[in-house]
Amino acid sequence: MNPPLWGSDEFAHFGRAYAIDHGQIVPREMPDPNGTNFGGEIPTTVNALREYAAEAVATLPEPPEPRVADPGAYAELAAQPLQAPHIEMGFVNTSSYSPIAYLPSVLGLRAAELVGASVGAALATMRLCTLIASTSLVWLGLRALSEHRFKWAVLVVALLPMTVFQASMITADAVTNALALLFSCLFAKAAFLRARLSTWESWTLCATAVALPLAKPTYVILALLLAITPAAQLSLRTPVKYLATVVGAAAFLAWTAVSAKTSAGMHLMRPGVHVSQDDQLQLVLADPIRFVGVLVNTFVQLEPDIVTGMFGTLGNTAVPIPATAVAMCLVAAVVAVGFSEPACADRPRLLVTSAGLVLSVAAIFGALYLEWTAVGHFTIDGVQGRYFLPLAVLALAVYAQLVPLRWQAAPPRSSAVPEKVVVVMVTTALALAALKYWYVLWG
Repeated sequence: MNPPLWGSDEFAHFGRAYAIDHGQIVPREMPDPNGTNFGGEIPTTVNALREYAAEAVATLPEPPEPRVADPGAYAELAAQPLQAPHIEMGFVNTSSYSPIAYLPSVLGLRAAELVGASVGAALATMRLCTLIASTSLVWLGLRALSEHRFKWAVLVVALLPMTVFQASMITADAVTNALALLFSCLFAKAAFLRARLSTWESWTLCATAVALPLAKPTYVILALLLAITPAAQLSLRTPVKYLATVVGAAAFLAWTAVSAKTSAGMHLMRPGVHVSQDDQLQLVLADPIRFVGVLVNTFVQLEPDIVTGMFGTLGNTAVPIPATAVAMCLVAAVVAVGFSEPACADRPRLLVTSAGLVLSVAAIFGALYLEWTAVGHFTIDGVQGRYFLPLAVLALAVYAQLVPLRWQAAPPRSSAVPEKVVVVMVTTALALAALKYWYVLWG
C-alpha cells in the first residue's frame, strides 16, 4: 500500500541500516560544504528511487487527484538491481541510532543481497522482517498477560493505526515501540497487577531494559523502572535486576558518548534555520519564563496535530486517519481499561512510574527543542504524536489505578461483550485508516 521510501524518514532509516549491514556501526562523519554531516554509502539505484520519491512528495497533485501520480515510475525504479555502484549520502538524523533497532532490517537486507534482489524486493523484505520482529515482541508481551484482562488495553495500543504503520516500515521506531511495549507489559504485570513473572518473563524484562535505551536513548528513563520492579514478583535473584539496570544505563551512556557528535549536523535537516544546542540552552537559562511560554504555545498551537499523530498520521505526506477511527480507538481504550482488573501498585511505585512517564515526555520535548527547533522560535518544532507510543501502555496502567472506572467481579461470560467491543473497534479503526490512506494515495 505504501510506495517505497514513503514511510516516515524511511530513506534515512534505510541508509543507517545499509551502513550497519556494511560494517559501519558508529556514526561516520562525511564532508559537506554546508557543515558537519554524517552518513555513508548507498547504492545509486536506491538513490535514484529516493530522488524520485522526494520530488513526488514535494510536488503532490492537487486533490482529488491521487498523491501517487505515476505508479509505473516507481515500479520501474524499484525493478533496478540493488547491487550497484555506491554514492555518498547524508542521513544525520538516523546516524545516532545504535544497531539494536535495525537488526531485523539488516537481516532482511542481507538476505536480499545474497539472492541478488532488486531494490523494490530488498525494501519489501526489510519491511517484512521489521514487521515480523515487531509483531513477535508484541506477542510476547500479550502472552505474558494472557491470564489478565489488562491485555486488552495493550492490544489497543498495539493495533493503533500509527503503531501498525510504523511496524511495517523500515524504521528504528518499529523495534523501539515493540521493545517498550514488551517491557511495559512485563513491568505492569509485576508492579501493577502484582503477578509473579515466570523465569523467561523475568529474564526478558531485564533484557528489554538493556536493549531499550540502546534502541532509542530518549526512553532510558522508562528502562530504569526495572530497578523498582518488586523483587518478590521476579523469578531470579534480586541483584540481577540491579545489574541489568546498571548495564542498560552504562550502555546508554557509552552509546551517547559515541553518537553525541551527530548533533552538530542536525542543522542540515533545517536549511535556512538557525539550529544550535548551545544557543538554545543559553536562551532558556537567560529567560526561563519565556521558555514556559514556549511550552504553552506548543500545546495551544500544535496539540491537535500531536494527538492526531499518536493515533495515525501516515507516511511522508502526513495523511491523518479518519476522525471516526480516532474516536473508535478512544472508545476501545476506555472499554479495555474499564473492564481490566484493578491495578494495585503500591504508592511509591505508582509515584515513581508516573514521574518516569512525565520525565520521558519532558525528555522528548527537550531533545526536540535543543536539536530541532530554531533558536528563539515560539513553539517546539518536530513534536510528533508517534514519539509517545512507547509510553502508552504504562500510562494506561497508571490511569487504570488512578481512575476507578471498572466493571467489578466480571466472570468470563460477562467479559465477552467488552472484549468484542474492543476487537470490533480497533479492527474497524484500522480498516478505515487503511481505506483512507489507500484512497488518498492511489485513488
